[in-house]
Formats: sequence, structure tokens, C-alpha cells
Amino acid sequence: MKNFLLTTIITSLIYALPMNLQPVFANRITEADYDNLKIGMTYQEVKQILGREGKIYTEYDSPTLENFGVAYRWVNNDGTGIIAVFNSENKLIKLSAQNLNTIGFGVNRKPPVVTSRNFENIKVGMTYDEVTKIIGSRGTKQPTRDNPLTNPNTTEYIWLNPDGTSMTIVFDSNQKVVTIRTKNMNTYNFGNPFWNQPKPVYSITREKYEKLQLGMTYQEIRNILRKEGELDTEFDPEAFEKSREARQMQINSTASRRGLVDREQVVPEEEEEGDKIKDAYKWMNPDQTGIKVVFNQQDRAVAISTFGLGVGLRSIINN
Repeated sequence: MKNFLLTTIITSLIYALPMNLQPVFANRITEADYDNLKIGMTYQEVKQILGREGKIYTEYDSPTLENFGVAYRWVNNDGTGIIAVFNSENKLIKLSAQNLNTIGFGVNRKPPVVTSRNFENIKVGMTYDEVTKIIGSRGTKQPTRDNPLTNPNTTEYIWLNPDGTSMTIVFDSNQKVVTIRTKNMNTYNFGNPFWNQPKPVYSITREKYEKLQLGMTYQEIRNILRKEGELDTEFDPEAFEKSREARQMQINSTASRRGLVDREQVVPEEEEEGDKIKDAYKWMNPDQTGIKVVFNQQDRAVAISTFGLGVGLRSIINN
């Protein structure tokens, strides 16, 4: 009974205190509050953690802080508390505790290496040098992982902040950004992570090859393969002509020895202008399998060859 009366009296005294003295017992700023605050938070996020509005700290003077906006104090009645400094964009840039016996005092005050603004300014396709210029540091190169899903031609760098947030950027073999990932920076990952890349489309198949016929025009072949061909810039029409003539002579010579053709037919007849070779086009898959077609001046296919499709060469030798 005595304990009940004592509790009732103490509770009554607490509620009888002026409002400005009640924070001594309620809504006290603690070491745990300090540990939950992170560089980059907004004022609203800080206020939500601390449970009340801060008071503008007009006496705070920091001419060395870039983009300094305003400082706030959250103070307990015993003088302990927290000072938080925000930049012009209302983001926390500096944090200090006053007699809260915080472990690792000042760790959270270190400026971040990389920020969400950096994330917004970095684009897929940028070079490594462009990225380091935006962030202001070169990052830490990550070791190559023994993972069958990882592209061996990529390089990964990480930028780690003192509060544990980070940004990881993957570069291709040309040192250009292909993927950007962040950790606890309230941002979205973008780019093409290796686990989210679209699978290659192998549209040039043996089945489509079987539908092609010598004498078809480019447009007829394009309609079957369902995409434009790529001009083979390394194709040499003159060398192809010589090779075709040599092959024709070899075939005719063999046929002559077997008595299938007259000896005079061993020497090929002179080609008409329209039968001369014009150019060659390739239709290729991502793994460099595909089809190559040689056309004459009449835009007709005179030779069809494949790469890795398990079929041989079709070629017009005798017209």
C-alpha cells in the first residue's frame, strides 16, 4: 500500500512540472539516438528519430563546411544532447554529441565518400575517368569472383561511406559503366546486372538456312531471316571469282577424265556482266554463328555459307 501511494505521489509531481522541465524524464536524447543518425538524412528523418523538433543553433560557426545551411540542437535538461548540421538541401552533413558517452565519437561526422547526388549524375555508358571525376575519388577495385554468372570481361569498383552505405559500379572491357548498385542510399539500382541481363537471341538458325535457295534476291533472303544483313567489308569479290573459277575447272577436269564432259569444257566460258560477283552479306548470332550470302550484279545469291550451324556451302558453279 505504501509503495502504491509513493508511486502515485511521484507521478502526480511529474505531471505538475512545467512543460519545459518534463523532457528530463520523457523524450530524452540518448546515445542510441545518436547511433541511429546517419550522414545524408533529412531534417524530417532526424526529427522522427529524436522524437521532437530541434532548435536552430545560431551560435554554430563552421566556415570550413561546404554548402553549410543550418545547425540544430537537441538538448536534454542536463546539457547533454546532439548538434546536427544540414546543408542547403536539408541533408545532414555533420553530427556531434555533447557528453552522451558515445562509443566511437565522431565516426558519423566523417563526410560521405559517395552520395545519392553522385548516383543521379552517373549514367550507363560513362567512362571510369568520368565517374571518378564526379565522385572525387577512384574507388576500390574488387577482386574477380569465381562465379559462372559473372562476365569475366567486367571490372567492379566500390565506393564505401563511413556509415556503411556504398555504391558499386561495374565497368565493361572498355571501362564504361554497365551497372550501378547502391546499398542503403535510398536509390534504385539501374544498368544491367549480370543476373538481370536479357538472354541473347539466336535468330539465325539451321531451319531458316534450309529455306534459302541459290538465285534468291537479297530481299527474299532478308524476309526469311527476318532482319537486315550486315555488309561483309572484308569480302573480296575478285578473290572469290578466282576461287570459283578454279573450283569449276577442277570439277570439269575430273568430269573430263571420267568421260562425262568434253575436254573443251574444262576451260570455263567467259561470264556475262550480270553474273559477276557484287558483294556479300552476313546474318550473325551473338555467338558469331550465322549465315553468309554472296550476290552477283543481278542481286541474286550465288553462294550461301554458314558459320557453326553444322551445314556446308551452297554455290553456283555452272550457270
